[in-house]
Amino acid sequence: MIEIVELPELVCIGYEIEADPKDLPVLMPELWKRLFAADTGATSFLKVSDEPKEGLSRKLVGFLAARSTEIPDGMTKLVLPARRYLRLVHEGPLSGIASGFQRIHDHAAATGQRTGDLKLDFGYTPGLTDTRHELHVALEPQPLLLG
Repeated sequence: MIEIVELPELVCIGYEIEADPKDLPVLMPELWKRLFAADTGATSFLKVSDEPKEGLSRKLVGFLAARSTEIPDGMTKLVLPARRYLRLVHEGPLSGIASGFQRIHDHAAATGQRTGDLKLDFGYTPGLTDTRHELHVALEPQPLLLG
């Protein structure tokens, strides 16, 4: 079931990459290995994605943290403002996540909702096992309608 949720401000810390989308299948597994090898104390991880701009896709693999959390060497902090998202719970193999995001985009188009470029994928664990994931696609702010 796809639903609208409102998430509070999120502080994400992790490794960021900007690359040609065709290079991501090679680069992303190495980025995950680097994250899982880091001594962060985190046990649950996420991926933050922006749609390609000028041919490049931006990804951050990391974890949620408090604003005051120290940023480990080589990592960056990304603060996402509170906003609304379309959410789908994905139960199944990691290979099905892309089709889950497509379902969200199809739902948005069918219901007249405008999505933004930001996508969140919560549920990664060391070893990239097939676990429950929450997929989120940001909704564009709705204009104020004065009547």
